[in-house]
Amino acid sequence: MLRTLAIILAITISACGWHLRGAPKNFPPDSKLYITTEDPRSELAESITRLLQTSGLPLAEEPSEADFTLTIHKEIEQKRTVSVDAQGRASEYELITSAEYSVRDNTGRDLLTQARADVYRTLEWDDAEVVSKGEEERLQREEMRRELIGRIIDRLRRIEINAPVRDNPALP
Repeated sequence: MLRTLAIILAITISACGWHLRGAPKNFPPDSKLYITTEDPRSELAESITRLLQTSGLPLAEEPSEADFTLTIHKEIEQKRTVSVDAQGRASEYELITSAEYSVRDNTGRDLLTQARADVYRTLEWDDAEVVSKGEEERLQREEMRRELIGRIIDRLRRIEINAPVRDNPALP
């Protein structure tokens, strides 16, 4: 019974066009991506690299081997006070995780210039529960980082390889 249900589910899912989302498929076959960052200890670059490796996108070890280069310019984590209680203490924070990045091909042509991905969350704070709220913040930051990586990879999927794309038209 369970086997029959699994087969029916697999057929239904494949018929509707659903598929696992992994590496971008818009890059030409056998092309390699090199990931670099301005911060040598970038956790974001390491996480993106691991995800793309497991999803089957060939990654270059050196920039000279790459057909495309993803550069992560900045990783930013912020925490802003949104509201305060009657004693003037923070009762709610806004957590922000952001990244600025760009993509170039091996001729130096910009495919994506100064793109930015942001993830926002709200964290309610209670001074009586500092330890648990600290752990909640840590867990939310991990979740936000995963979502940020997903947004960057989604943007990589939408790059038109044959035409330059500009995310920030205000830049020259």
